[in-house]
Amino acid sequence: MRVSASFVVLCAMSAVIAWGQATAQIHGVVQDMSGAAVAGASVKTTRTETGLTRTATSESDGGYILTNLPIGPYNVEITKDGFTTAVQSGIVLQVNSDPAVTVALRIGAVTERVNVEANATQTTQRTVATTRRP
Repeated sequence: MRVSASFVVLCAMSAVIAWGQATAQIHGVVQDMSGAAVAGASVKTTRTETGLTRTATSESDGGYILTNLPIGPYNVEITKDGFTTAVQSGIVLQVNSDPAVTVALRIGAVTERVNVEANATQTTQRTVATTRRP
């Protein structure tokens, strides 16, 4: 019985260690187009394979960090009132990786969105709402 209990404890510890190593993190800085820090921006990561989301808020220096993310492909979406929404896609996290996703937000309406793909050419998508007046 003693061998069985030791074996179970060893297996449990191995699973915890293996699970802990299969994570990564994303960090970066949110800025405006002039390079000034943007505090209070919402930073949302989405694991594209599963839809798992995690969020953080940029600090006074514009910095943010999202830790303990399962490895795999991600999109990062950054929003802040008074700025366009920025989306960085094509981020693939590997074990213990820590990619920097630094974004410069443009002043604009909430309905505007800027998409950027990692390792690809920059693309921009805009949606502009208009109101007709009689």
